[in-house]
Order: sequence, then structure tokens, then C-alpha cells
Amino acid sequence: MINFNKELFFWFCALSGSAMLVIQLILNLFGIAMHHDIADVHDIGDAGESDSHNFKWLSKQALSGFLTMFGWVALGCLKELHFPAVISVLIAFIAGIFAMIVSGFIFKMAGKLHSSGTVFKIEDSLGHEAMVYQQISKNDKGKILLSLNNLTREIDAIALTQEEIPSFTKVKIINKVDDNTVSVIPINRGDL
Repeated sequence: MINFNKELFFWFCALSGSAMLVIQLILNLFGIAMHHDIADVHDIGDAGESDSHNFKWLSKQALSGFLTMFGWVALGCLKELHFPAVISVLIAFIAGIFAMIVSGFIFKMAGKLHSSGTVFKIEDSLGHEAMVYQQISKNDKGKILLSLNNLTREIDAIALTQEEIPSFTKVKIINKVDDNTVSVIPINRGDL
């Protein structure tokens, strides 16, 4: 009969799980995220969300979290609290499952925090006045500075009337050309 060393097994789980967590942390800090999960089933997240924001039951994070918590709790129960091996394994298993559920909840909530990083939409600039920053040539783009909501934005612009508009000329934004460009007309002093 094979002699099974419980303490060695718990040390293996604790150290291998901890090592996986440290490696994942280092890789994520340097931007080398690993996106392949062990299993692509049993999502905790909603079906409508993208897979990159869902926590997988058998992901690397879940497995390393389970092993780490299982190993350290089992060692603590066995060595420090002097519980029997069966009780130690039971408590460690519950702690490991708890770690998986908590990390799943954290990853699910973190996935909902994604944002485009900006609240500015080019449509918000229509009808506002701006200043030409870089001359707008007859058939080419220039740049305008728009002050909107206490923020100054630099936007590509073309002349609506196909005329040249020099730098430091006040203009009115008329139309959206694309997501980064607007069409403008100069504002004459007599129009004010």
C-alpha cells in the first residue's frame, strides 16, 4: 500500500497555487495577459456579455485561487489548529470553493468597469464656436480648438465652403464629417 503524505500534498497545493498567482500577477503587470481558459463553459456572467469579461469556473485564476486557499487553509488546520486530516481537508475544500466564488464575483464586477475612456462625442460640438488652431486649406483638413464642458479639445476640421481659413480665425461647427472630423464656416465679426 502506498503511504500518502497529507502534509506534503497540502504544501504542494499551497505553493503551486501561490506560484501561479504570482506568475499571473507579474504577467498582467507587464501587459502579457493570458486569455485562454482551461474550459470555456459554465460562465458565472450573463450570456449577453462578451467572453473576455466573464469569469470561467475552470479558469487559471479560479484554479490557482482554489489551490492556494485549499493548501494554506489545510496546512493551517492540520499544523496550527491540530485538526484531524479529514476535518482539515473538508474546511480547506470549503475555503477553496469560497475563494473561487469570491474571485468570480470580483472578475465579473471588474468586467463591468470597462469604458471607452471618454465622454466626448463629436456630435456634442455641433453648433458651437471654435478657434482654428492649424490652418484649414481649401482641399485639406486643419485643426480647431473647441472649449466644451470646461475641457479644450483638438478636432480635425474641413471648410464647408471649400475656402481657406487661416489660423486664429473663429469658426462655427456645422456638420459631422466622420468620428474625428467636422465641417466649419468662419464667423465674420459682422455676424455677431
